Amino acid sequence: MARIAVLCGTGMTELATSTEGATVETFRSDTPWGEVPCTLVRVAGHEILFIYRHHNPDGSVNPPHSIEHRANVHAATSFEPSVVVSVWSVGSMDSDFPPGVVGVADDLLDISGTVWTFHDDSAVHANRTEMFDRTLSVIAAEALKSQEGAGANAYKQVVAQASGPQFESRADVEAFHRLGATCANMTIGGEARCLSEKPQSHVGLLLSSNWAAGKDPEDALAPVNHHAVENLAASMRARVWGAIMAIAASQ
Repeated sequence: MARIAVLCGTGMTELATSTEGATVETFRSDTPWGEVPCTLVRVAGHEILFIYRHHNPDGSVNPPHSIEHRANVHAATSFEPSVVVSVWSVGSMDSDFPPGVVGVADDLLDISGTVWTFHDDSAVHANRTEMFDRTLSVIAAEALKSQEGAGANAYKQVVAQASGPQFESRADVEAFHRLGATCANMTIGGEARCLSEKPQSHVGLLLSSNWAAGKDPEDALAPVNHHAVENLAASMRARVWGAIMAIAASQ
């Protein structure tokens, strides 16, 4: 039996809870940074804890810059999973990673200057040479390849931390791309930094939900539409679930 925690956006929890044979328990995890709503799904002999990272006490969607990543990561790792899986929607800059494809994170580019740590009082310098577990990332990539047949580059993404809550400008995207990023996301920096200070393995699954600003091969000035991004991300959730279950089966 595997114990896995999943940090995700809208819809992943609902997909898991509707899976045939799943049993569901909801509770709140107390952390030093506030309560975190959790959904525990038991399915196929595995225990998978889901945390919606944008949770807000009033039921609204917490914007990216207001997320308390320490609370979410503390709640996830207190479950004592062997693996934490982060599911992020990203804007792609790479022709090999078009919208509609699910990829796997290989590295993070964060030049935002925003500090996220569990160690404010005494210096702890966590190693981030390899932020995402390579063996488990390959397992996730193989599961995704069998579902969608995307090119190999789709599974080796470098994600840029964008500040948000606005989408990136064309100049932002071009700068990120020249520095080596292949896609951008607004929440990866804090979450991945906090998880780098925890012992659990970490895997990042990426939903390519739009071309980043200026990178649409058919129209460099095509606007990025929030609702269109959400709708395309929703269409990829079943493939993400397949990758999560492949990771669980490996434990």
